[in-house]
Amino acid sequence: MHTLPATGNKAKLLDKARHLFDQAELMAGKGDLKKAAELIVRGLHCEHRAARLGPQVLQLIKSS
Repeated sequence: MHTLPATGNKAKLLDKARHLFDQAELMAGKGDLKKAAELIVRGLHCEHRAARLGPQVLQLIKSS
């Protein structure tokens, strides 16, 4: 089964999301709420993409 690349990509996306959220917190602290909001949306997008990674049902059926 090919889950290792997806696992690595998932970890990278979650790290990127965490970094974006940290940057958003800094921007909000500086009063730049527009930039903070943009960074939060980008972070949420990374989290969404990470959640969709992993073995697909059809791949699991074919490998059985």
